[in-house]
This record gives sequence, C-alpha cells and structure tokens, in this order.
Amino acid sequence: RGAPIRVDILRGDGERLVQALRDRQLDAVVIETRSFRPAPDLCVEPVVEMRGAFMCRRGHPLARKRGAISFDAVREYPIASTRLGDDVVREMVDAYGPEGHPDECVSLRCNELSSLVEVVRDSDAVLFAIRAAAPDLVELPVRPAIATRAHFGLITLAGRTDAPALSMLRGLIAKRLHD
Repeated sequence: RGAPIRVDILRGDGERLVQALRDRQLDAVVIETRSFRPAPDLCVEPVVEMRGAFMCRRGHPLARKRGAISFDAVREYPIASTRLGDDVVREMVDAYGPEGHPDECVSLRCNELSSLVEVVRDSDAVLFAIRAAAPDLVELPVRPAIATRAHFGLITLAGRTDAPALSMLRGLIAKRLHD
C-alpha cells in the first residue's frame, strides 16, 4: 500500500491550464488539441475524439420539428458555444456560408462548457458542443450536417516522470470520455 493519490480536477481556459502545468501546479492537462499550440516542452498524447452536435432542451420549438432542420432555423435562436478551433470554424463556414462563422452566429460564448449546458437547459438557446457533454439535451438534425469532431489529448511536461495518478487518469478517460 503506497501513499494516497490525490486528484484535483480543474476546469478553465486551456492556456491557463497549460501555464499551471508549466508552473508544476498540475501534472497533466486534458484539452482539445486542435486549439492547442504545440511546444517543445510539452508532450501531447491523443486520448479521444468526440463528435460535435447542435443540441437544445426537450420541449424547445426546434425539438418538436420533424425531419431535417436548416441552419437558418437554428440561427433564429441564440447559439451557445465554447471557443472553437480553426478546423471547426472552417467546417462551419464551408457548410453554412459566411453566416456559419462563429463570430457571426454564436451569441453566447464561454470557456466553461457546463455553464453553457445549464443555460441551454433553462432557455431557448441552442448549444453547439461535443454531444457527450449533455446527453439529456436533444440533438438537432441540422442540414447540411457537419462531421466535426473534438480531438482531446493529455498534455504533460516533456522529460518529466509521470505522476503515479496518470495511469489512473488514462483509465478514467478511456472509461468516461466517449460518444
């Protein structure tokens, strides 16, 4: 029996979390890697890809529609999202035109995904995020569909020995983070 392992789960802006990693306040960070800027002092271990979707609360006017929903219909409601990587922005513009750019269509942006989920549960806002973030929300069949995926990675400091809890964290990620 070894020393107890302590795991602190922090949420926040990826840049701040990576700085905390560099300051050795954290042993590892899990972030969406397409918005992550590689650096020689950091190791990136891909861990999971998760599908993106437009979602709303049960009872939302869009949830009651049958069949495909146009992006224009979605834009009639506030769209909430975290900051999106360049790849996702390109996919949205390719699919929906200039009005699909997040600067044009996202009216509520927050780095804290759970806060956005709460807002969408209690309003007519539509969430664009990874599907697994809110299994209780209704996925909208927006057409044209985009096949966007979030790429999450485990970031550690290069040359640093893994903390004992990292193998446990990898197992937890494999068990919990999936579509």
